[in-house]
Amino acid sequence: MKDFANRGSRRRYGRAAAESESAEIFFGSQRGGRRDHKTAQLCRQVFQALSMALGDCGDDVLRGLLVHDVDPAPNAGRLLVRVGFSAVSEPIGVAEVVSRLEQASGFLRREVAAAITRKRAPELMFVLVAGGGEAPR
Repeated sequence: MKDFANRGSRRRYGRAAAESESAEIFFGSQRGGRRDHKTAQLCRQVFQALSMALGDCGDDVLRGLLVHDVDPAPNAGRLLVRVGFSAVSEPIGVAEVVSRLEQASGFLRREVAAAITRKRAPELMFVLVAGGGEAPR
């Protein structure tokens, strides 16, 4: 025999789920909106901190780099930093720049940690992009 006591509650639940689904389609997903905002804020702060740190760096090659973009990769615990040569910097090999960035990664991460308010400083991964000129930000 079927249990008809919970029959109405199941219907209400199904209707609420359908309304929630249609609202999500119309208004967009609200899940993770705050998290995305905070991640974007962190990326902006890291962008500014790295721009300042590279400008104050003692290495002439690193001083000639511009930060183009900072993105989460895959989350805020690890950030992908795209750097490129400024228009006035002398041409140098990509391997040399990457090795100098790796050597200075501890210093750069320390500068980022001082600039942001987080329990742990994010890990930084650097990628050298082609093209010089002004940074897009």
